[in-house]
Amino acid sequence: MLQHNTVVSGFILVNDEKTSAALAAAKAKIGDAEWKSGYSEEKCKIARAMMKEHRASCAFKLEGRLTRVSTAETQDAQGNTFRKVRVTLGEGRESIILSLDVGTEFCERLLPKLGAAVVQLGIGAQVSITCFPDVVERDGRTFVNHVASLKDAQGNQVKATKPHFRMAQDAAQAAVDALQKAGIKDRKTLNMARESAKEEYFFDLAQKLEGLFPVQPETKAA
Repeated sequence: MLQHNTVVSGFILVNDEKTSAALAAAKAKIGDAEWKSGYSEEKCKIARAMMKEHRASCAFKLEGRLTRVSTAETQDAQGNTFRKVRVTLGEGRESIILSLDVGTEFCERLLPKLGAAVVQLGIGAQVSITCFPDVVERDGRTFVNHVASLKDAQGNQVKATKPHFRMAQDAAQAAVDALQKAGIKDRKTLNMARESAKEEYFFDLAQKLEGLFPVQPETKAA
């Protein structure tokens, strides 16, 4: 099973010793605060070098037949709950499973394109998924967008058919407006409501997408 890592800007193995050692080494070299601040070209180079040094697997393109999209909720040792979206390419032991945290930008960018792929190409269509950072300068500040690219077998981009980002923003603003109308002005509370509503929107979208696929036995995952 794989997950998307923003600093590496690639797909890495879940619960893998070599990967964990590589990321720990990269984090120690970069520094905790800088690591938490996310992607930069320099940090990416260091992280990828550590992955190579520890012989940890890292992929930048996933290919296969789109056979399943599913959702799950997991808990860590502290009891924190995490909502997941799992994308399966292929079948059986040869399949690739990409596990994404709902609420991450990459997941939110990929979900609408997966929905479009199911409608336009059909379940079982050959696709490829790639990830890359898009560094943008705006108002004197630097922002990094973690782009999810989905292509069909001919290499054509699969694009979302609905403006899900705007619709998610509308849902988030509605949640904030409701709290403000009730007299709540605390910025932290409003921001939490905004993020929660946005995450709820995309988790609901993922569950609707899951319902388009035949029911299969659930696989153990992280």
